[in-house]
Amino acid sequence: MPDAERADRPDRDSRGGKMITIIGTAHISQESVDEVREKILELKPDVIAVELCESRYKGLFEQKDIPLFDLIKSKNSTPFIINVLLSILQRRLGAKVGVKPGKEMLVAIDIAKETGTDFSLIDRNIIITFKRAIGTMSFFEKLRSIKDIAMTSSIEKSDLENKISEMKEEANLGEILDDLKTTSPRIYEVLVKERDAYMAKKLVDLEKRYNNIVAVVGAGHKRGIEKYLQNPETIPEQNALLEIPKKRFSLLKILKYAVPLIIITPFILAVSKGIPIKEPIGKWILINAVPTFLGVVIVGGSIISATVGAVASPLTSLNPMMAAGWFAGATELKIRRVTVNDVSTMFKTTGFKELYKNKAFKVLLVTAMANIGSMIGTSAAFPTIVWPLLKSIFGW
Repeated sequence: MPDAERADRPDRDSRGGKMITIIGTAHISQESVDEVREKILELKPDVIAVELCESRYKGLFEQKDIPLFDLIKSKNSTPFIINVLLSILQRRLGAKVGVKPGKEMLVAIDIAKETGTDFSLIDRNIIITFKRAIGTMSFFEKLRSIKDIAMTSSIEKSDLENKISEMKEEANLGEILDDLKTTSPRIYEVLVKERDAYMAKKLVDLEKRYNNIVAVVGAGHKRGIEKYLQNPETIPEQNALLEIPKKRFSLLKILKYAVPLIIITPFILAVSKGIPIKEPIGKWILINAVPTFLGVVIVGGSIISATVGAVASPLTSLNPMMAAGWFAGATELKIRRVTVNDVSTMFKTTGFKELYKNKAFKVLLVTAMANIGSMIGTSAAFPTIVWPLLKSIFGW
């Protein structure tokens, strides 16, 4: 191990002949790819640990077989779409500097396979990380993230290369992380600190079986992991890092059940007082069906899917356990006959136009837009249907 790193962690390197070398990389940097190759071949480790989880590993090495119908039913289509868009952004940035995202991880694993060296996936499951991040982000943090993504996508190649070089410098990187901790403390906690702890614990466990370990991680994790390795007693329990936090009080969950009740109650009261409800029911059907239908058509969904979603929306809006997107998405899935290759290709595209034409992505868009259309219709019902009914009932 280089002398500078020995000075950083003398207790880790000399204790019982054990040695852990942390290689901090930039995920779309050719320099990082070369560094990973050189250090692994130089150090000849017993095991190579990489900042990947099982699902990310499969995404890099295998075709993705995502059960789209299960995804549609889980109501996770919108977060999944965001994840796909982020993947495309990373690939586009990588293309600008001529490096495939995650290539340094691929190189590390390829060397392990070529030399017969063991390798270990030490990162937390990306789905858990994503859900914990979304669950803890405030509304303004989400808006800021969208703004940052939009700004990053337009960065020039020369500026991008400079930023990558700057981020690998420890002093600059520490400043960037400290800034993230200040501006978005919850994002920093989930995306950086928790994963530092999780990967450090994995390395501590590996140390029980191997003497010489090389870990390839993003440069932003190097400092935190080393700090935990120097003080392993400070590593939190792993179960706490794997839980999806459930909010005790969730406004969205309350609204999910309260909104249908608020809408249905005026209709029941109107019937009990002999007030005609034929016209309000007609309005309810139209006000849900039209935006749902248009939402599906706007994103290029089939007329059949749009019709199915539109027909279902007046009923699903009153049932918190169902969604119009289920019906529209399932119909689109059947019509387009999505294959495993379609899903795999979705994760390889580098352009938004190409992604838009992908069958699997189209199904997800149809699902999300049908749900959004139905939500718009339900929201519009309060001033146009619910309030006039209440005025008639109570004589306001």
